[in-house]
Amino acid sequence: MTNPGIAQKIAASADHAIERTCPRCNALILTAWAGRTAALHVTADPNPIDLAAEIQARVEGRLTWRLLVTALGVRRIVWRDPLTVPHHAHPVLRDHRCPPHPVQEALL
Repeated sequence: MTNPGIAQKIAASADHAIERTCPRCNALILTAWAGRTAALHVTADPNPIDLAAEIQARVEGRLTWRLLVTALGVRRIVWRDPLTVPHHAHPVLRDHRCPPHPVQEALL
């Protein structure tokens, strides 16, 4: 007999990318623990970006990540190393930033 609580703990600690909605802006995001040594909790936009958008993201100080998909369909988010991995080898994602909220005219 298996314990469902253990299965949930294993799934929660895994580095698999999970689709969720952002609690602030309700946008679709991917979240995962990236890296095994210095694990970072990554929140990324799910849509891959091209090389020009990646360069712009770096100019803006945003982080970029690679999305790896295994043969079984498991998605992992790993650090994007621009010096060793060609851009076309894996989809590149950028960290999620919520869009700015419009300021009410009455406050201006």
